[in-house]
Amino acid sequence: MQRFVLGLAAMAVLGMGHGLGAAEMGVLEVSVAEAGAVAPARVRVRDAQGVDRVPAGAVVVPIGPDKWFACMGRAMIDVAPGRVSIRVERGTEYRPIIETVQVAGGQTVRRQIELHRWIDMKARGYVSGENHLHVRADDLGPMLAAEGLDFGTSLSWWNGPNLDVPPGEAWARELACGDSQCCASVYDAEVEHSWGAVYLVGLRRPMAIPSDGRRSNLPFVREARRQGALVCYQGGWSREVLIDALLGCVDVVNVCNNNFHRHKYQPRSRYSNLLGVEGFEQYPDTPEGMIRMNSETYYRLLNCGLRLAAGAGSATGAKSTPIGYNRAYVRAGDNPTIESFLEAWRVGRNFVTNGPMLFLKTAAVAEPGDTIALPADGGTVHVEVEALSEQPLQSLEIVFNGRVAGRAVIPSDAHRATLSLDVPVTQGAWLAARCIERDMLLPDEQISAYIKGGGTPEQPCRLRFAHTSPIYVTVNGRGAQVEKSMTEARQMLDAFEQFARKTASPEHLPEILDALEQIRSAGR
Repeated sequence: MQRFVLGLAAMAVLGMGHGLGAAEMGVLEVSVAEAGAVAPARVRVRDAQGVDRVPAGAVVVPIGPDKWFACMGRAMIDVAPGRVSIRVERGTEYRPIIETVQVAGGQTVRRQIELHRWIDMKARGYVSGENHLHVRADDLGPMLAAEGLDFGTSLSWWNGPNLDVPPGEAWARELACGDSQCCASVYDAEVEHSWGAVYLVGLRRPMAIPSDGRRSNLPFVREARRQGALVCYQGGWSREVLIDALLGCVDVVNVCNNNFHRHKYQPRSRYSNLLGVEGFEQYPDTPEGMIRMNSETYYRLLNCGLRLAAGAGSATGAKSTPIGYNRAYVRAGDNPTIESFLEAWRVGRNFVTNGPMLFLKTAAVAEPGDTIALPADGGTVHVEVEALSEQPLQSLEIVFNGRVAGRAVIPSDAHRATLSLDVPVTQGAWLAARCIERDMLLPDEQISAYIKGGGTPEQPCRLRFAHTSPIYVTVNGRGAQVEKSMTEARQMLDAFEQFARKTASPEHLPEILDALEQIRSAGR
């Protein structure tokens, strides 16, 4: 693995603003620490003029109307005199901090911010990462450090090369920034046309297939599979995800995807039924509707016997959201490499979240990614789940073959909930857990600032959620086969063929039609 060291001119300061001279400005020195030691974090400094001030040379992190920056522990910022608001966050494991200080013109005010964990996931055996980052390598290290993420990706190929790759030949690079280190893969690719968006993470060499919107995703995912990369689809509603999954070329489907951002979400009900299959549900343009759309279209794939891990991605660089807002926590063993992290994610030893933490197991000590083998007459599986959150929990549920098998009773303002259930199993199945918390950090008038119009509207959102990958249960060696979902899958194959015949070029149509024939011949 090649080491790639990043340099930041993070202590430089922005020039004067809004007509104030140097003598009229104040200086705010912010220091961030954890247990007395300097710590990286994401910081927003908003002065009395309502301007978000960023040290020159620091990596900027836009979140809706806000301009944050990746702080490597200390920064000095020129601010207009008066009341200055400071917000500090570091991913999902730390309590967010909001403070205000008074700064007079010509005065330097020093403020030390102490970070406090509400949970330590490494102590519980988890490391974190995500699969959808459009961030160049120079900026990636500071952003990963500021969010407490262990592993990253740089989608340097997005329908063709679009980000510079640092010199060297190694596909995985150690990124250093301040006292923090993390590892990222740098040859990764996103193929995004009307066939669906798919992220190819851990490519050992740059993608060499030319981008062509009239060619399906299949050659790209097959090439990624040959290279040992993780193949991740944006959602279970993507047009081509079923076909590629039935061919054994998909590992991950994003449940926490880039339709959810910090304090907001993208209404996307039009994604409900992209293939236009008659009778499929149309999900409402609400946060609850978008969570259901992401979850239930994933369940349809699992109900066909497919083994697909839950995924998470934020689209930082393309969307205004911090790295790791949607993230996967993976049980990858002690001191994992990026290879072992991606492999553990591939088999589903994980849950995904943009807020609460979720721990699922069975009495037989099975956890997500594991398989329980039952005899021909089936049996009973005892399931236990625990949800922990920094904000108040709203729901906790166990899902069995896509249906809610049990729901916890949660007191108001609770930050912990548990649920245990005996589930009778007579045929192949899968079990998972999901939960939702309600983010009450900001008052209504502040959260309303995240409304965005235009062609891709965004709306404020307080819901934050988590979902585990499945625990699989076989009965007499057979996995899940839910007839309703399998019927829907056959309808999707027919609708996809119509779409392919309209969309693919004559040159590329045969390869996808041959794949459909292979699937149908296998009786899928």
